[in-house]
Amino acid sequence: MDAMELELGLYDWAGFPCHSCASASHVPGELLRMARARTTEEALPRDIEFHVVQDRWATPTVVPVARVLMAGLADPRVAPAARHQFLDLLSTFVVVDDDDLAEACKDAARAGIWTLYEEVLSGRAPGTALLAYWILYETDPDEARRDRLLETARHLLPEDLRMD
Repeated sequence: MDAMELELGLYDWAGFPCHSCASASHVPGELLRMARARTTEEALPRDIEFHVVQDRWATPTVVPVARVLMAGLADPRVAPAARHQFLDLLSTFVVVDDDDLAEACKDAARAGIWTLYEEVLSGRAPGTALLAYWILYETDPDEARRDRLLETARHLLPEDLRMD
């Protein structure tokens, strides 16, 4: 068992809402499928988007999903394509229209903040690093640390970095 599976087992997924299905009981399988993906196509969140999140609306299911995604990011075996999709989802979760859900997702990101810093500093992929940086920008209250990251890792981020 890995950290992601450990976190998945903490929740009664059938008790969580899904926008497209009777419950979110299918979500754990979808998250594990994404985590095992090796290509961008395989890693797409087919049963997450339009089920627990779409653009800026979300169901309360985004909170445990955010926690599971952070646990997945802690696993170095998760392929870059899956890491990118995890971060893409998280970057949406931390800015959903429901302030309480967004804050709970930010708390999940803060709980694994060093994983996000490592993602930026790893140099694996500029697009993935950018997503991690955006999440840090939204979640880490330590402006000096974020500034130091940008100073140190600017060369690992896309040229057109804009935070507005």
